[in-house]
Amino acid sequence: EVALAAAEALLADQTRILGPDHPHTLATRNNITYWQAESGAIEAALAAAEALLADQTRILGPDHPHTLSTRNNITYWQAESGAIEAALAAAEALLADQTRILGPDHPHTLNTRNNITRWQAESGAIEDALAAAEALLADRTRILGPDHPHTLNTRNNITRWQAESGAIEAALAAAEALLADRTRILGPDHPDTLTTRNNIARWQAESGAIEVALAAAEALLADQ
Repeated sequence: EVALAAAEALLADQTRILGPDHPHTLATRNNITYWQAESGAIEAALAAAEALLADQTRILGPDHPHTLSTRNNITYWQAESGAIEAALAAAEALLADQTRILGPDHPHTLNTRNNITRWQAESGAIEDALAAAEALLADRTRILGPDHPHTLNTRNNITRWQAESGAIEAALAAAEALLADRTRILGPDHPDTLTTRNNIARWQAESGAIEVALAAAEALLADQ
């Protein structure tokens, strides 16, 4: 709240002194939208970001990195507000432009692909999300390497959506392999490692191996 009030005061002075189209003025408006969202005022952040996007497009051009960044924020906040279908449509359009401008291997392009897989799953299109995540995993492994946190996160999403689609045995096998790599890379005490162990215990129980799941959960509980 303090940061937002200070930024609003700064914006007024930048607008008066530098003008509304100055890069610094636009940057402060961007900060305000971000902090509005962080404070939970998603609808206000979305309205401010849409207005900022119109001005960035006019001043900087539609292909400028800052314009693309604002479009990314809008898609994220649309999803946060529950407008998954709108977020998916906006993200697909953004992905096409990021691929054209930044290239298919750019981190921002990969991040948008990751968001699309998540929102596909949230909208109930699990099979589409799985196929997109498998393709993303191949590219993240190639570009970032198999041990990168983003690569590991994509593997985690795949195991979760396999389980949600009913492929519990496949999810368990993938989660066991992920657990080995997370233990090696992140360490046995990392939150992501513990989360994978929790998922394994849950899916063991869902597969009918209650005694195995109980033993795994008791060991996990001790470490947690």
